[in-house]
Amino acid sequence: MKALKLNDWLQVIGMAAIVASLIFVGLQLKLSQEIAIAAQYQARSDSLREQFSAFLESEAGMRVIGTDLLGDMLASDSVPVEVKTWASEQPVEELAFRAIGAYVSLKSYDNLYFQYQSGFLSDEAWTAMRAQLRDGLQDPRTWTADMYLKNPDIWRASYGELIEELLE
Repeated sequence: MKALKLNDWLQVIGMAAIVASLIFVGLQLKLSQEIAIAAQYQARSDSLREQFSAFLESEAGMRVIGTDLLGDMLASDSVPVEVKTWASEQPVEELAFRAIGAYVSLKSYDNLYFQYQSGFLSDEAWTAMRAQLRDGLQDPRTWTADMYLKNPDIWRASYGELIEELLE
C-alpha cells in the first residue's frame, strides 16, 4: 500500500515537472520571438540609415533632394515667407542635409522607442533618449518637428502618440 502511494506521488511530481518544463520552454520561445522581432526592427533601421548615408555621400543626390525640397517649400502656402526667403538663400545641399538628418533622427528614435517598449532598453537609458528627442523636436534648427508634422501617419501609432505628447 505504501509503495502504491509513493508511486502515485512520484507520478504527480513527474507530471508537475513536465508541466513546469513546458511552461519554461514556452517562455523561452516567447522571449526568442521578441528578440527576433526587435532584431528585425533594428536591422530595418540600420538599412534605412545606410540608404540615407549613401544620399549624403552623393553630391548629385543631395542637389536633387534639396532642389525638390526647395521647390516644395516655395510652392507651399503653409511655409512662412521668411522661411522661404531663408531657404532660397541656402545651398540646396544644406536643405537636403537638414531634411535627411531630421528624418533619420526621427527613425532612430522610433527604433529606440520600439526597443524600449520591447524591454531591451532600460528606463534610465530611455529617459535620457526621450529628453534628447524632446530637445530635438523643440529646436527648429533640427527640422524634426516639421518633418514629423509634414506626414504624421507614416509613423507607428505609439511613436506618433509619444511625439504628439512631446510637442505639447
